[in-house]
Amino acid sequence: YIIDNRSEGYNFNVTGQVRKRFANGLNTTASYTFMEAKNLFKSTEIASVLFSESPVQGDPNNPNLSHSEFGNRQRFVASATYRTDFTPTSTTSFGVFLERAHGNTFLGAGGNRYSFTYSGDVNGDGFGGNDLIYIPTDATDRSEIRFDPAPNYSAAVQAFHFEQFIEQDEYLSENRGQIAERFGAINPWYTNVDIRVMHEVRFAALERNHRLQITLDVLNVLNLLDSDWGVRKVADPRATSPLVLTRFDGDGEPVFNFTGVRDTYVDDVSLLSRWQAQLGVRYIF
Repeated sequence: YIIDNRSEGYNFNVTGQVRKRFANGLNTTASYTFMEAKNLFKSTEIASVLFSESPVQGDPNNPNLSHSEFGNRQRFVASATYRTDFTPTSTTSFGVFLERAHGNTFLGAGGNRYSFTYSGDVNGDGFGGNDLIYIPTDATDRSEIRFDPAPNYSAAVQAFHFEQFIEQDEYLSENRGQIAERFGAINPWYTNVDIRVMHEVRFAALERNHRLQITLDVLNVLNLLDSDWGVRKVADPRATSPLVLTRFDGDGEPVFNFTGVRDTYVDDVSLLSRWQAQLGVRYIF
């Protein structure tokens, strides 16, 4: 395997932030970040994997510039803290953190952007599962895509359900008539709210000003309030490979079965979608 250096890839990240401190002890901050990152290959360190697993629109030896699979595309962050002294020796602080982002947190194995690929070797390069799908303008039109009958699932029914699948997906429905981009789809927007309460007692009579701090942190407090809130979405693995290659017809055109998946994104069952609480005690001396 021979890899040549190319210069098309790029990335940039722009962030703006505003802060305001009030005389009553309230501090606030808000920021917005936009990121754009594109490259020619799926990120990996193994040359053979670059060729065999990087999603391509046709010729794996001539990859197209497309999205990197990492990072939030857009991210809003806001926070506020308030501190009040109840007595000369005790203070209580309240804090809230709000995050609204398009995508997901950074993951070393990806999981933020997705490619829609065929299940099977459509371009004949000897590797299956890395060929990006063509998104038909009308999945029920046999001149654009053809289906083989499946048990209890006729070709016409598969075409109908594939059309519905395209329509429910924002990326697919907006790119009809084109070959899907590598990592063109991105996780939906999510909202996360964390809170912290800290009470501190100072023992001024003791040497070195000893202090006792009691803290309560609640992560993803929205999910604590309602089990349907604060839940992130990730792509169903069946949705990113919705078409299974069954054969080539007499004209050399591919024929498929549709996997039958209805929705691209499903609930993320990791801790990112669940509320967590932590109680802490610290003595400082």
